[in-house]
Amino acid sequence: MSAAPSKPATHAPRQVLYIAPDRPWARWTNSGVSLEIATRLQQQGLLYGALSRYDTDLSGLHGPNHFRMLWDKVAFRLRGKRQDPTKASREWRSEREGVIGQLLRTLPAGTAVLYHYVVPELDLSLPIRRFLFQDMTPEDGVQGGGFGYDKKTPDEVRAIHDHHARTYPHIEGVVSFASFVAESLARHYAFPREKVFAIGAGPIRTLPAMPPQSVDRYAARRILFVGRAWERKGGPIVLEAFEHVRSAYADATLTVVSSLAKFDPRPGVTHIPFASDDQLRNLFSTSSVFTMPSLCETWGLVYCEAAAHALPTANFDNWALPDIVEHGKTGVLTPTHTARGLADALIDALRDPNRLREMGAGAAHRVHTVLDWPHVMDRLLAAVAPEALHGRTPVWMRPR
Repeated sequence: MSAAPSKPATHAPRQVLYIAPDRPWARWTNSGVSLEIATRLQQQGLLYGALSRYDTDLSGLHGPNHFRMLWDKVAFRLRGKRQDPTKASREWRSEREGVIGQLLRTLPAGTAVLYHYVVPELDLSLPIRRFLFQDMTPEDGVQGGGFGYDKKTPDEVRAIHDHHARTYPHIEGVVSFASFVAESLARHYAFPREKVFAIGAGPIRTLPAMPPQSVDRYAARRILFVGRAWERKGGPIVLEAFEHVRSAYADATLTVVSSLAKFDPRPGVTHIPFASDDQLRNLFSTSSVFTMPSLCETWGLVYCEAAAHALPTANFDNWALPDIVEHGKTGVLTPTHTARGLADALIDALRDPNRLREMGAGAAHRVHTVLDWPHVMDRLLAAVAPEALHGRTPVWMRPR
């Protein structure tokens, strides 16, 4: 009698230690992305723990430290918009030091450690698998002039580059929001493109049901801009472009949601400095087209939130936009990165309300089938814990 075939050995997926840019359990950290990642990994039983690179104890490793989060809120109200002067000195920087360094020495061999926006000095004696979440290279930062790189000296940028160059040979993979990072890493650091995983980020503000998609909504020619960092998000470009749009469509309107925007009143433009989540959902649901021509933008959750409300985007074709918007299907992208180019894209989008409605429906469909959080997490797992997919193939934003 022949022996029964043996069953293949099964291995439990390895867990992930997530080192976030700030409090991982706080809604405001990285616009809510860190909370989504930590929570969804935890729900799947894949989270070893999550810490901030500023933490000095392990009280928030497995969930929010409510006392600390309350203190954070009180401290923020007391100091307003001023930065915590002690924060930079508390930033963790070495795998040999601090509470994170101590924790790393207790991890089971092979544990995946995902460093989000921190590239520490490595201790190569540790038997861990390192992954970096980097949404741009220093070279991208210099090119875009955003995220503090406009204030760095050439020597400071060179030091950051050299540190990254020393680190990448010991990294198992890089997670990024957008696909352009793979090309940048390959060009500036000779890092293999196949080890870069563009995962995107799904919308944070959503509706329980799809808003109305009547032709009247898109025929109203209501343009929406949402972006706090007015200059970096391209606010002045939008205002200049809108003058050209008004020449083509005198009934077009522009709503600007930005607490930092400063401009004189002008015909057809409404400025809302602050908007609640409910107000934003209403604006997303009733506008005709969205635009935010950022000068430096590594993702932009607001594009996905607009798309989730069947609001197509007219924008430049740079940075992360080709991952989010399918030109002609979910919005209009232009290679002409000027106010005139943006105006032409907006005029093209607004020309046919029926086509605009179809693009709005296409945008909502792309969120559901490609950009939303279950797909984001599958792409993340493909990088850090592919065994947790159990043979499932992720839906990639663009072909790898």
